[in-house]
Amino acid sequence: MKLRTFPSLLLLLFSSLLRAQSAPNIQIAKPEDATAKATAFLDLLVKGEFQTAVQNFAPPMKAAAPPAKLAEIWSALQSQIGPYRRRVATRRVKEEGYDVVFITTEFARATVDLKVVLDELGRIAGFFVVPAEKEETPAPADPGPPPYAKPDAFREREVTVGSGEWAVPGTLAMPVGQGPFPAVVLVHGSGPNDRDETVGGAKPFRDLAWGLASRGIAVLRYEKRTRQYAAKLAAIANPTVQQETIDDALAAAALLRGTEGIDPARIYVLGHSLGGMLVPRIGRQDPKIAGFVVMAA
Repeated sequence: MKLRTFPSLLLLLFSSLLRAQSAPNIQIAKPEDATAKATAFLDLLVKGEFQTAVQNFAPPMKAAAPPAKLAEIWSALQSQIGPYRRRVATRRVKEEGYDVVFITTEFARATVDLKVVLDELGRIAGFFVVPAEKEETPAPADPGPPPYAKPDAFREREVTVGSGEWAVPGTLAMPVGQGPFPAVVLVHGSGPNDRDETVGGAKPFRDLAWGLASRGIAVLRYEKRTRQYAAKLAAIANPTVQQETIDDALAAAALLRGTEGIDPARIYVLGHSLGGMLVPRIGRQDPKIAGFVVMAA
């Protein structure tokens, strides 16, 4: 599995489909139906019945993932983690008023959770692939600092990126010393990534932050909005990359400019995968950013 490509599959889809005008007899799903609806959706993907699989999507999902796109996504997932093998377990939780079903699913090279979000009508409003959470399997061991990190050369503190309903928590790694220091904002690939862009036991954003901070460069990383507010974003019709990624990257750069010890003229943005693809848009909206690093855009 290539670390630089797998995170871009974690966020497969947002929002929903329902033929609202052609189906006047919509029925509100009972809470106990959520697991059955989610597993039936997976079964249709496995069978390749993508035309049928989209029938219980809500409207924004229909636009985001028509049958051909859904087939492409399912194929891309299996090309990354191997052919589908079996469904292992399910669990259902409530997130911000939505039913969320996690289907622990075994593929040839990895076991992941397929996260299916259902709205109040029982329609599929979101579909994600996230690391599996299985009680019987311990989490991968944290390998600790990479060999190039010098823990005595920097300090980390918690910060808040943005304000209001979309504020997200973050971590600022500051070099030890007076400064002013140059600084880098780390912008995630697609998917509900945490601030470290964790995949299994790997934490590439944390490693980057610790390595750069060891060399006199401050680094800001933060929880992605699609992780912090997954169900809330799934309820938005036609969510955009502005909401998913760009707004928080701009807020992070603004936060650094107002931080003591940071040189406001030397703030850079490092974008990975989707984040790398979006750096031209980020740059157009904030011409004060000194430069960009693009990784696997």
